Amino acid sequence: MAHSPSQRISVLPSLEKPLALLFVDIADSTMLYERIGNATAAALTQRVLAHLRRLVEEQRGGVIKSLGDGLLAAFPVCDDSARAACAMIGIQDLHGMRLRIGIHFGAVIEGVGDLYGDACNVAARVQQIARPGEILATQALVDGLSPDQRSRTKPLSNVAMKGKAAPIRVHQIRSADEADDAIESTTLGFSLVPEAGRSMVTLHLSYRGQDITMSRGLPRVTIGREDSSGLRIASRQTSRQHAVIDFTRESFLLTDHSTNGTYIRSGGSPPVVLRRDSTKLVGSGLIGFGAEALDESQDHVVAFRGELA
Repeated sequence: MAHSPSQRISVLPSLEKPLALLFVDIADSTMLYERIGNATAAALTQRVLAHLRRLVEEQRGGVIKSLGDGLLAAFPVCDDSARAACAMIGIQDLHGMRLRIGIHFGAVIEGVGDLYGDACNVAARVQQIARPGEILATQALVDGLSPDQRSRTKPLSNVAMKGKAAPIRVHQIRSADEADDAIESTTLGFSLVPEAGRSMVTLHLSYRGQDITMSRGLPRVTIGREDSSGLRIASRQTSRQHAVIDFTRESFLLTDHSTNGTYIRSGGSPPVVLRRDSTKLVGSGLIGFGAEALDESQDHVVAFRGELA
């Protein structure tokens, strides 16, 4: 007798079972409702969610619940969750939307129409820090992938999460086309081991006594007001998910995703202002997340310094 996807992943009450958990959310859905109106946006959202459900079921997963503008799905096999995520990213342009996706593998307990456990919280957190159009996965999920699927992942930063004693390593999962193209910061992979005879480029970030050193070993840092940020900025002028710095092609690329913009001051040059744009960080200076950087003591300002180690 054939079983539905939800039956295939069902577990007995009070018994834990390891599953790959996928959270997907429509990015900037609030702006969508403002732009095209409630009725039209709601109808479009429902069409997208129905399409996402079909993609989950095609990869032998089950949708656990709807989350307003997103879904929680579960898969017995890590590879299936990664394939479903890539398929979701692949249909974004069809609907004119961008999705944020987070995946984690861990033990959960199934309740009535829901899953419970720390693994659910981790997967939700990973989805929240993903950029529009991006798939992020934890180390636990990546460890469960086949070699073919694992080759499409790119290690990013260690992310601090509430309730966790140690940061969690986060990876980006790329579609087959992105992995083949391997261009710019979001699709270019790096070896974690320096090549023989080459100096390692590093970028030092300093904020209120906290120091972060970026390199091939830590090729990405998320910056914002959210607790889950790799570098949390305690300023009202800073957006919750303000910016990201990626190590790419032997340089560091800062990309702004904020409301108020990012201000970069280096040497005696006029400040560079980013609004949903990117620039390379060169030399040393100050970065103002949400307002101009006048002094390192300001609560929105981070000092940076690049060097060869």
